[in-house]
Amino acid sequence: MNFEHITRTNYGVDSLKTLLVEIGTEEIPARFIEPAKEGLLKLFQDGLNSLRIKYGNIEIQSTPRRTAVFVYNIADKQEEIIITKFGPPYNRAFDASGNPTKAMTGFAKSQGVEVDELKKGVKDGIEFVTVEKVDRGKAVEEILAGLLHDVISKIPFQKRMKWGNENFEFARPIQWILAILNETPIVFTIADVKSGNITYGHRFLSKGPFVVESPSLYIDTLRENHIIVNEQERMDIILKGINAIEEKMGGRAIRDNDLIKEILYITECPYPLLGSFDETFLEIPKEVLVNVMKSHQRYIPVEDKNGNLLPYFIFFANTIPSDDKNVIRGNEKVLRARLADARFFFEEDKKIKLSDLYDRLSSIVFHIKLGSLKQKMVRVLKVALCLSDLLRLDNTEHIEKTVKTMKVDLLTHMVGEFPELQGIMGRIYALHNGEDEEVAYAIEEHYLPSSGNGALPQSLLGAIVSISDKIDSIISFFSVGIMPTGNLDPFALRRQTLGIIKIAIDKKLHFSMDELIKIAYESGEEIQKRKAFEETKDAFLDFLTTRFKFAMIDEGHNQEFVESVLPFVSKDIYDGYLRLVTLETQKSIEDFKRLMIGFKRAYNITKALDIDMKTDNALFQKDEEGALFALYESKKDEFFSLINMRQYDSALSILVGFKESIDNYFDSVFVMDKDELIKNNRLSLLKKIKDMFLTYGDFSKIRIE
Repeated sequence: MNFEHITRTNYGVDSLKTLLVEIGTEEIPARFIEPAKEGLLKLFQDGLNSLRIKYGNIEIQSTPRRTAVFVYNIADKQEEIIITKFGPPYNRAFDASGNPTKAMTGFAKSQGVEVDELKKGVKDGIEFVTVEKVDRGKAVEEILAGLLHDVISKIPFQKRMKWGNENFEFARPIQWILAILNETPIVFTIADVKSGNITYGHRFLSKGPFVVESPSLYIDTLRENHIIVNEQERMDIILKGINAIEEKMGGRAIRDNDLIKEILYITECPYPLLGSFDETFLEIPKEVLVNVMKSHQRYIPVEDKNGNLLPYFIFFANTIPSDDKNVIRGNEKVLRARLADARFFFEEDKKIKLSDLYDRLSSIVFHIKLGSLKQKMVRVLKVALCLSDLLRLDNTEHIEKTVKTMKVDLLTHMVGEFPELQGIMGRIYALHNGEDEEVAYAIEEHYLPSSGNGALPQSLLGAIVSISDKIDSIISFFSVGIMPTGNLDPFALRRQTLGIIKIAIDKKLHFSMDELIKIAYESGEEIQKRKAFEETKDAFLDFLTTRFKFAMIDEGHNQEFVESVLPFVSKDIYDGYLRLVTLETQKSIEDFKRLMIGFKRAYNITKALDIDMKTDNALFQKDEEGALFALYESKKDEFFSLINMRQYDSALSILVGFKESIDNYFDSVFVMDKDELIKNNRLSLLKKIKDMFLTYGDFSKIRIE
């Protein structure tokens, strides 16, 4: 037998300590840092727990050149445990004369104990021979080296690299490792780098390596060497620097949280500076200037109180310059060249009308299996016109203009150089061409939302072309068998589906998903489809309802109520949403809870019935049967009319009004009567009640405690 049982007794807490590990590297890209920190925290938690090492809390601080991990109140040794080993069944331990059997003596020998040290234990109701062994645990110093080596080697990065002759992979080459438990170095080697109690300060402002005597001195010692390790302290310096420059010059920084976070992770010693550029560059659209400064140079643009861009920018050096002016001049020179390019592109692009570029979309491959971008736009136009008809709109001309111009800015010099400006430049160039404002802004809005919680189209035209573009992409990809799997979603189909959901709800749009999917599928005549229409439609609707479910739960909606309306979401997204929010007004009402109990009884009894049967009131034997049937007959037409008019609050009130009659029915009527006619008549009535309820939502998903 190989059974064993572990009993935890105590931790080594006589002397709590602090572990400090610093991984020094070449500069790691800012976008790598936060995901790596999350993974590193979990690796430490899992590793310490698996080794039975008690600890307080774990703190991780990162800069581009170092990641420091503090593990506070770490025990000085592993948790002590008692391991109970299970041997043969106790009824096989002794022979008829009461002497130990070979099974018992063999077990004692295998465990290194005498027979008289064995005991009797019970597992799953069966008695076994057992022996208890105490594992007193090792000193934490003896096992940390192995843990740290393992943790560092497993830190998750978006991309990894090798260097030198090592097979070891990391985001960037490791330069040094500091590892100390209180004052004691933890020594191990990884990637040909030996750990110790040595670290390095600022690359240019510090004089070289120095010893860190204890974790408590680490932050201050590095600060003295011009490294601000603590992220909050570094962020405070950045924000105070921005505030000081704003106050001095009377302008207002265009703050972008993502940009400021990136500055946090590309600096160890942030030093704020103010640069300027020639006012003539302000002739370039503000969006272009802001994009060049933020996305390409990591500069913070500055505007006046009215939102007009000023010819200044805030930036952060990663050092304390000996001459501020020299550093400023260097950055101004770089920006000047970028802005000159942008101005040239802008002037060149203005010479061409967007409408003249439409046919050239044939030269851009949307996807090797889905044809050119022009072929896609032909499909999108058909979907958009269908959606417009479903919404009973008369805007064919604007839809056609928008669809035929909303991708052509991809062919412009500006978007070719600055892809982040797609859509934005389409809007700017359309207005320059004298296009209608509604069309121009819809060109920009069709890309929205650009993220899960991003802004949505403001105009109805923008919403229509955005939904149409997304529907075409999703159905086209699904039809050739390309769908998101696990964490892989290279064509952002999850985000696009969520975008369709959010736009439909935000704009209160009622449209048939079936018809839209059908036109999207049939429009792709040039696509060599792998999946038939029904298979494609079913796969997408399942995908859509799953995204709806997760989105609503994330927003705080009750999961069971969300699941109850999913069948209607697959027909009309906004209709399903209206049913959900109306249903949630009832969730704390006692009558509704009681009603659900009665519905569940009717549902469970009749769910196997798949045919409608006539209900004959002449067969009723109880007053409660007649009362429930009469209520149904008096309310059904009004109820179904309210459902058709989407007056769900009134429809739900009618259902709640059935509570008393349903309760009385089940209190007095035995449904499964031995008389087949009476039984079937009762089942027929209950099925009518069940089907009426299911017309609003699948209440079987709602659990009542």
